[in-house]
Amino acid sequence: MLVLRFAHVFFGALWVGMMAFQTFFLMPALAEVGPDSGKFMAALMRRRIPVILPIVALITLVSGFWLFQRLSGGAAAGLMRTPMGMAFGSGGAAALVAFLLGIVVLRPAMMRSIALAASLASAAPDDRAKRSAEIQRLRARGAMTGWVVMILLLYALGAMAVARYL
Repeated sequence: MLVLRFAHVFFGALWVGMMAFQTFFLMPALAEVGPDSGKFMAALMRRRIPVILPIVALITLVSGFWLFQRLSGGAAAGLMRTPMGMAFGSGGAAALVAFLLGIVVLRPAMMRSIALAASLASAAPDDRAKRSAEIQRLRARGAMTGWVVMILLLYALGAMAVARYL
């Protein structure tokens, strides 16, 4: 139980921290830099951030659902009728929705934008403007989705932090 709780808190802190850094600092800075940000994003890709972050999130989710199951003693419906259970349950649901948004919307937009940025230099001059516009559209979509994911994760963090005291 101790290892499970440690994994949940440790990887949850990494997930929220990495998303907070990306949402509040990285994405605005990349938008400010403009086309030159492609090199930086390529460097992040080489460090496998798009692979590591979903794994961190999955470990957090799986350990959290496992902890919830153990806490409920197999009677999740009964636990959900308590304030503590509602806080853990709603926080877990928010984290799950954040993960799904990240995997279904955010990650594909960022991966496509990185691929387009990498191909920008070899593109024909008339095609560059179209690709640049698409990159900006994808980054804006990613930034907006990042904010939604961040709000959901902050809610989950707050709910988990206070659940035991409700």
